[in-house]
Amino acid sequence: MKKSNTIARAAGVVLIMNLISRVLGFGRDAVIAGQYGASAATDAYWVAYTIPFFLQAIFGVAFVSVMVPIFMPYISPEKREEGWQVAGGIVNLTAIILLIFTIAGYLAAPWLVRLTAPGFEGELFTLTTDLTRVMFPSIVFMGLGMLVTGILNAFKIFGLPAFAPGAANLVIIAAVILFGASYNIYAVAWGTVAGFMVFLLIQLPVLKRQGFNYRPGFNLGHPAVHRFITSVWAVVLGMSVNQIYLALNRVFASNLEAGSISALNFAYRLMTLPLGIFIAAVATAIFPALAQYAGEGQRQQMAQTLQRGLRMVLLVSIPAAVGLAVLNVPLVKILFQRGAFSAGDTLMTADSLFYFAFGLPALGINLVATRVYYALDDVRTPLYTGMFSVLINVIFSLLLLAPLQAAGLALADTLAAFTNALLMLYFLQRKEKVFAAAQLARPTAKIVAVSLIMGAAALGTFVWGQAILPSATLYYLLSTLLAVAAGTVLFALGMVLTRVEEAAEAYQTVIRRLKPKRQR
Repeated sequence: MKKSNTIARAAGVVLIMNLISRVLGFGRDAVIAGQYGASAATDAYWVAYTIPFFLQAIFGVAFVSVMVPIFMPYISPEKREEGWQVAGGIVNLTAIILLIFTIAGYLAAPWLVRLTAPGFEGELFTLTTDLTRVMFPSIVFMGLGMLVTGILNAFKIFGLPAFAPGAANLVIIAAVILFGASYNIYAVAWGTVAGFMVFLLIQLPVLKRQGFNYRPGFNLGHPAVHRFITSVWAVVLGMSVNQIYLALNRVFASNLEAGSISALNFAYRLMTLPLGIFIAAVATAIFPALAQYAGEGQRQQMAQTLQRGLRMVLLVSIPAAVGLAVLNVPLVKILFQRGAFSAGDTLMTADSLFYFAFGLPALGINLVATRVYYALDDVRTPLYTGMFSVLINVIFSLLLLAPLQAAGLALADTLAAFTNALLMLYFLQRKEKVFAAAQLARPTAKIVAVSLIMGAAALGTFVWGQAILPSATLYYLLSTLLAVAAGTVLFALGMVLTRVEEAAEAYQTVIRRLKPKRQR
């Protein structure tokens, strides 16, 4: 089977599982919004969630990014036993480090809350501190679970690891439904810890089937374990950029009106839906191939894989960004406006979504580009470009906070993300010689042009639907669905007519799958 077909199939598996997981994630957010609204209690939860999740996110992604290229040389049967010794040492070392972070975080919770939400006082400060302490142990389960994900990805096992976050979301949903009324926001916090525990446990049987047996000890003398130790910290810092954006948002937004932090959170999660479903699937699927090409010194194959990955990312992220921006209000209203989530909450969230949406292509580029750097064992360049983009984020946050309020923070994130993306692509072209901007310019221009036409058509369809249909909620939903359908069909047609390579391949795949059915 051709390598491109293998990557496409792996991306398809991850896409489906990510879709299920993200739908469950939105179910989780909708349940939380319906139970508590955009309130001081949810502000406390999201700030408390930020602190351990910041560590979970940066350590988790870093563990996968480092573990895949480290473990790849040991997947052959003759080296498998040595590979398990390496994995055992890394798992044990990681568990100890995360336990230390958990204890330190529990003790330092009041200072961490003061740092991340300086505007919180009194009961709100106390509640946030309590929730932080409840959720801190989840970093142990998430970190170990992501190590297992990295090992399974090296074996080209993608489905279950991609679904595991969905299982965690199911646990949180159940906790809110069963205990939300009795334990208030604490039900979400305890459900979060239980969810991350399930995230780890659900992957262990698959790891066991690959031959893994737990081994005590750290195996610090092995070169692969040493490489993990020396690489992971730089990757942690580099991968922390998006989480720093979110943390800065909550620092600045803690001084705004109640509900601002929750509005930013709901908007960000909606914006990252296509990122987590489609774009992460591409990045996950191409990473083992990139690591293999880097190990074999095949720069041309790396460049081809990167170009293909970026085209696939832009094919999804640009129209998704336009769609989220033009349909920001109806999407937020349909997904969240019920129960305690008011019309005012909808408008606040939709304003933030509008500015977040335009950063989606940049986040997609960053996700793929960092994988290339890590495959090349270059952990410093993403770190330096990321830290510079954080500085850009702070500057624009200070400039835009007063005129745009919470939405200004979303716009600052978008500008910083584009800064990071452009810098990483620049160095991939000038330093690593695995990227050519000219090859990406033409398909990108086609995608942008068709996406703008699609956005105008979607917005026009929604306005038309609102004008001719009754004002009931069901018809509001129908208008939105018609707008999404019209935009999707028009974009697909435009991509086929303009002959963007990945769109044409997708079209031919559909035709091939339909032909046997017609012949029956």
